[in-house]
Amino acid sequence: MFLLTCISVGYSCNNPSESKLSLAKTVDTTYQSVVAILRVDSTGKKILAGSGVLIHPNVILTAGHINYSNVNAWDKSCSLIGYVSFGNNALQSNDLIPFNWLKDVETHPDQAELIRSAKDTTIKINAEMFTDIGLIFLTQPVLNMSLINLPDSNLLSRIGKDDLLIGSGYGYHLVDTIYHRIPKLVDGQRRKWQLTQVTLVNDLWLKVDCDPVSNLPYIGIFDSGAPLLLNNCVVVGIWGSMDDASEPCLYSSWAARIDNPKVLKWIQDCIKLRDEKQTN
Repeated sequence: MFLLTCISVGYSCNNPSESKLSLAKTVDTTYQSVVAILRVDSTGKKILAGSGVLIHPNVILTAGHINYSNVNAWDKSCSLIGYVSFGNNALQSNDLIPFNWLKDVETHPDQAELIRSAKDTTIKINAEMFTDIGLIFLTQPVLNMSLINLPDSNLLSRIGKDDLLIGSGYGYHLVDTIYHRIPKLVDGQRRKWQLTQVTLVNDLWLKVDCDPVSNLPYIGIFDSGAPLLLNNCVVVGIWGSMDDASEPCLYSSWAARIDNPKVLKWIQDCIKLRDEKQTN
């Protein structure tokens, strides 16, 4: 069932410093639990693959398409070892934790169907029927960072005009990611952006239009997996992208809804299962 509900969000919030945040992307040093996900090329160089957020001492929540099959598509010789970076500048940070792209990454069971839907010509399936959620299990716990909470079920349907929605990720803020996919232009800086209106497309997805300041999508190529935060402490969405926006914006910014009860259960079950395996 499609909701197509618009939510207008005011600028008042618990943190007065956020109330004057521009709609355009701003370099961020605040959201330390938002992380960069790095791949390693054949020369040992670390390159951005996406963004994510710490929801458990050992777990990063990200997009399902941030996985080895997609990372390997960039570079067939890339290492199986990836890194999560906790620095404000991911490409210059020494605060890294390794993980194995094949053993330590779980994606939502229907994430493969999301990819397949893009090639479907029967119009019987479409991307909005599937979600795009992934988990990275770290090789060591993160004990010096605050965790971002998961939401209550269907929380987005109940937020009010004074609630604050902030996006935060490592995607570049000037590059047109459809026609100029140039990773070397990405500087590795974490950035944040405030949203004043979102549309709940259905129980799995929300979307926003482009930034009226820059006429560019809010998300960039390495914002995939970046969280949408509610009032600074709850992650309610994980960013992906779909080609659906009106002019002058080239495409809008879409996020998988984390407040979907089935998505929440999948996340919690995966963490519980991994904890049980490590205990045994």
